[in-house]
Amino acid sequence: MKLYLKSFKLFFLLLLAALIATICVAVYRSSNPKKEIVRTNSECLTEERVFDYADLLSDAQENALRDYISSCEKKTSCDIVLVTLNENIGTDWNSVRDWADDFYDQNKFGYNKPCGDGVLLLDNWYSFGDYKGDTWLSTCGKAESAYSSSDIDSLLDDVCENVNENPYEAYHTYVKLVTDHMKPTTEKLRIPWPLLLGISLIISGFYFVINYFHADAKDTTTAMTYVAAAGPEIEKRTDTFVTKTVHKRKIETDSGGGGGGHHISSGGISHGGGGHHH
Repeated sequence: MKLYLKSFKLFFLLLLAALIATICVAVYRSSNPKKEIVRTNSECLTEERVFDYADLLSDAQENALRDYISSCEKKTSCDIVLVTLNENIGTDWNSVRDWADDFYDQNKFGYNKPCGDGVLLLDNWYSFGDYKGDTWLSTCGKAESAYSSSDIDSLLDDVCENVNENPYEAYHTYVKLVTDHMKPTTEKLRIPWPLLLGISLIISGFYFVINYFHADAKDTTTAMTYVAAAGPEIEKRTDTFVTKTVHKRKIETDSGGGGGGHHISSGGISHGGGGHHH
């Protein structure tokens, strides 16, 4: 019986460790429930988040987006604003950028304070000739810090992919992508405890199988098995370097940090942003 238990010693120890870890995580989560961060900006001029001036969405779609945005703002602690237009506000990027920033600033959006944490997507459908309209993402506060230029380009690529065919789906994608990007790291990495237990048991099982068969294996050779009776002969070998040449080259890297498209709005507020054509 003792020999039997000895064979399973490692497995039992790992299983016990996994169970203790799982219990600790479960107790911690039950005693520290996720706290919702309350919106502290009381100066915002409107509770509206969907401004469909281009009349692209049905009433039902607007209401669905409002409800979705409301739930996502609580997860991200950011105001999430959508504006559609069909107006000539200028065809250069500076004009589009300034319109989006001014709309954000003048309405005093921001989850934590006026002109604070949040994003705004401006989708202008005004077109003439080969000009087909623009989409601009304006970031502010912690959203500006979180979004690099490549992050903004990636989001706009996904939004503009089908915005002409299905505006509602494109705007829903915008809100979802912002939510995924701005959720706290602990929320992104949250793992259900039953899954954690299952992974622990699988790992424990692998350890048991490996160690069980390893214990049964017998060594059939020794360190001297293939050595001649007279002992090993080792030839002396050396490498002599005559010359040495060193080349240096700077490797450019993308830090991947935030602040993509950083600029100061006409109201003196720091913003980030970027745009795509339809």
